[in-house]
Formats: sequence, C-alpha cells, structure tokens
Amino acid sequence: MISLFNDLPDLILLEIFSYLCCGDALWSFSNLNSRLTTLLKERGFYRHVNLSSTRRKHFETILSILQLNEIESLLIDRCASPLQLRRWPHLPNLTTLRLQGVRNFRDVFKFARKHGNTLSHLTVQSSGYFRTVGMTKKIAYPLWNLKEFLEKILCYLPTLQSLDLGMETSFYLHKWPFKTIQTPLIYLKISIARTLDVIDILSTNPLSHTLKQLHIKMPDFCGYRSFSSFDKNILPRMESLHTFTFAKSFKWHSSEEWSFVNVLTTYNVMPMLRRMNFSLVIDVNDLDQMTNSPLFNDDRHINVHYAFIIHDNRQHCELNQHVPRGSLSHRRQIASATFISEYWPADETFMTHKEIYFKKPKYRLHLFYTLPWIFEEFFQLCIPDKYISELEVFTSASPFNKVGRSHLLKLNIADNIPSLTTLLPHIMSSNHVVELHLSQCDEQISSNLTIFDHLILTDSFDSLNNWSYSRYIRSIQITLNYEHLHLARNDWADLRTLSTIPFLNSLRILLYGMVIPPDDISCQILAETASMVSDFCFSFRRKYYQNIYNFDVTHPQQYLFIKQLRNNILALPLNKKPRIVVEKDGYGLIVWF
Repeated sequence: MISLFNDLPDLILLEIFSYLCCGDALWSFSNLNSRLTTLLKERGFYRHVNLSSTRRKHFETILSILQLNEIESLLIDRCASPLQLRRWPHLPNLTTLRLQGVRNFRDVFKFARKHGNTLSHLTVQSSGYFRTVGMTKKIAYPLWNLKEFLEKILCYLPTLQSLDLGMETSFYLHKWPFKTIQTPLIYLKISIARTLDVIDILSTNPLSHTLKQLHIKMPDFCGYRSFSSFDKNILPRMESLHTFTFAKSFKWHSSEEWSFVNVLTTYNVMPMLRRMNFSLVIDVNDLDQMTNSPLFNDDRHINVHYAFIIHDNRQHCELNQHVPRGSLSHRRQIASATFISEYWPADETFMTHKEIYFKKPKYRLHLFYTLPWIFEEFFQLCIPDKYISELEVFTSASPFNKVGRSHLLKLNIADNIPSLTTLLPHIMSSNHVVELHLSQCDEQISSNLTIFDHLILTDSFDSLNNWSYSRYIRSIQITLNYEHLHLARNDWADLRTLSTIPFLNSLRILLYGMVIPPDDISCQILAETASMVSDFCFSFRRKYYQNIYNFDVTHPQQYLFIKQLRNNILALPLNKKPRIVVEKDGYGLIVWF
C-alpha cells in the first residue's frame, strides 16, 4: 500500500511543521495547495515570521508570497545577514520586532520608526561579540551608541509597551538620558553602568505608574560604585511593578549593595512586588540583615531568587545556617560552593570601599544560590577560574519544591580551563547552552557540551580543529588580536573544517591591529569558505589604545585585501551573485549569499 504525503491527517502534518523553522516551512510548503497553506497559517508561520537563516534567493522568493498585512511579529536573529533588515518593506500590522546580534543601530531605528504607529514590543540585543567594535583610520564603530539609539527610539514609538535591550554587559547604557518620556512602558530590560541610573529609571515619568517589569544588569568592569548617593526619602512609589531583577557582577563589591536592594524593594517603593531576582557580593553583616528583611518576610509573598558571594574566611557550615531559604510563602532549595584561592594574581585586584584584596593566602569565597539557577550566565568571580585551587560543593536536601531547569544560556571558557560552572549542581544539568565563548583556547579544549547554537572564538583559532563541537552550530564569530597571534598557528586552511558543520549559516571574522593581512592563498580560502554560509562578514579594526602609526603603515594593504576578497567572492562559480556591501572606508565587507 502506498501512502501519499497529502493523504496524511492534519495532526501529523502539524507535528511535522513543528520541527521546521519558519523559513524552511514556507520555502517547502507554501502555495502547494490550499490545505497546506491553511495548516501553515494555523501554525502561525504567516503571522510570526523568522527568515533569519534563509539565503538571499530563498528570502526574496518567500517575501514575494507573504501577505505583508498579516505579519504581526518579525524575528531576525544573530544568524541573519545584517543586510536583511534593509530588505523588509513596511509591515502595516507589525506589533513585535525582535532583533539579535545587532551591529547597525541606524538600520534598526529607520525600520522601527516606519512602524511607530503599531509597534508595541521591541527587542534589540547585541554584544561586543556580534558588533565589529573599534576603529579604522578615521571612523569609530559602531556608528551609534546605545544612548543615542534610546533617545531617538523613545521619541518615535508612542505605542511601545515593551523594550528589551538585553542584559549583555558589553552592550550597556552609560547614562539614562530621560527625566520624562511619552512612552508608557510596562516592560524594560537593560544593562546600565551606574547605580544612579536605577534611581533615574524609577523616577522617570510615567514609569512609576506604568512599569510592571524591570530587569537591570550592571557590567563587570565598572569597578565599585557608591550605592548610597541618593535620598532614600524621595524614592518614587512604583505603583504597578511586580517583577524586579537586579544583577551585578561578582568581580567588584560596594559595601552598600545589599542595603541598596533592600531599600528599593520595601513596601513603600514597590508595594506590588511579587518576584525578585538579585545577584550581589555581601558580607556577614549583610547576611544577618537579609534574613530579617521584609523582602523575605512581609505579606507581599514575594518569590525571591538570588545568587550572592560572601568573601569570608569562615567555614561553610558557619555561614550556611544564616542563609534565607526563600520567603515565607515561596520556600526555595539552596545550593552553595566554597572556592579557595591560593593567591591573588598580580594583575587582578578586588576593590571595596575599605580595602584592596591583593595576594591573600588561601582566601575563601562562598557562593549561595537558589535552585534553579535563574540567570542567563554564570557571573565571573573576582579572580579567574585558573587561580582557584580548591572547590567544595554543597546541595541542601529540601522537600519544598522540585528543582526546575536552569536558565543558563551562555558559557565562557578561557585558557583551556573548563569552567567551574560545569561542577556546580543544577546549573549545567538539563540545560541548553545557546552560546559558547572560548578565549585563548586551542584544539585541546573540552567543552563537554553536546548541543549549542553559537560559537565565539577569541584568540582561539586553533580550536576550530576540535572535533567535539556540536554539529548543530548555526553561527561562528572569530576574533583575532595581533598581540595574541603567538597563541595559534593562524592557518586559514583550518576554515575548511567548517564544511563538516551542516547547519552553519553565519561566519564573522574580526581582526584587530593586524600588521600583515592574510596572503593570496588565505584570501581564496576565505572566499570559498564564505560561500558555504548565508551570512559572511570580515573586518579589520584597531582598538582605541593601539598605535595609530602602525595602522597608517598597514591600512593600504588592508584596504587592498578587502578589495581582493570581494573580487575572489564574485569570481566563485555561484548560481546567483551575492549581495556584497563594502564598508564606507573600505576595511570590511558584508556578504549575503
């Protein structure tokens, strides 16, 4: 008996569609017959569109069959060509726009402004990994900073309710620019550089009345900041705020961190608070105050999730009995670990208001966190993993609730040393890490990850020869710094190994301070490798502190290399010529195949 595809019942076809991305489903089944078109609509492929991984020819074909007035949400993820956003026409009923891996704020602003009358949810996420930051001869990249973008976007989107700028610490706002705005936001996620900006955000009209969720992250590199330079008596009353996240790096410590969070979350400031997530560095006195805090004990019934570090030489058991096990109505299971460092390296300092820790023998750091781990990354400690000599891990046996899935999305590994995260219970277990970042690693690194989508290699070119990588990688970003070239063979022929990754769609290469560009053979290898993916970017940059004299000497060679790479790509035997955009100053290019 022979069964035809069209004889399959609707439920089986819908199940098949559930395994396909939007682009594949529309490319394969659109316009075959009215029944399949109806099922595709039922699955939402025509209303919630994501064509990120499509090649240029497929994109243009699918775009021609879409009903633009039916599209309600558009996702362009980090695997998409940066040129794709420019190709989308006006979508009259677009309410949700989600952009990941953004490198050009101007394109985002132009597109968002065209949809100002309908757009209610905007996500713009990026990081130092996915933006070609730095300088060429005269131009600094990116061309816009986040402050400029925010000032423009909130003036032209009167219907915006949700603004998600992510919590990536290399993509942060250096100053909140508003006292009042016209946009009645109910959701805001953002990374900021100053604690004062938290107060400014809360004090901005009309946010004290409209904002329901606020998620704040502070970067790793800002050093200690004063948490006490504000008047506690003039804090606004957040009438609607029910969810608050305050995530701060473990790398630096201010003695008022806990006091700051405790004041902000009082009933007088956040009377409707129901969910609180925080990460801090505290001392033992803070721990005593935390146990008795209204955050854990008052009748708002707040569901509290936390992760905090205590720098104290006492034993784990002495501290553990004072750690709060959630609030009265939301009991939490707790996990903890003690890190012991033999010494503090000469190039690493950990600052507080009162002292600088430096070369202290066998100093203890105690980590406590609620289960499951609620944050998207494991925050870097004040000393690198390689300086930690001992690790003790503890997990409480609490019957209060089951441990859910960790929210960890990013994992960082440096110097071939496996991340301590993998040794902590319930952080890595049953978790799908999306992004793996390797810094100064080679082919000997063992990631112990079977599935991840995005691979970021910083001065880790040799690790391309690592055959333990996931076959499901969708994007790779390679960054090479001239001062670290001695760490790798720098053999561009290694790029040929990428042909074994069937789902690879995006390859971006960023070279900092290179005195000599790749040779002719390497240029041809780069061109051939580029044709294997849909999105290819290659750029030369220098960092702001690098000697401009060296750049003046080498920039003609880099300019000529980009021109040669463009010509080699166009000379490839392809069915259709790709779209190539060379940067205005000629030191980089973007290709959409």
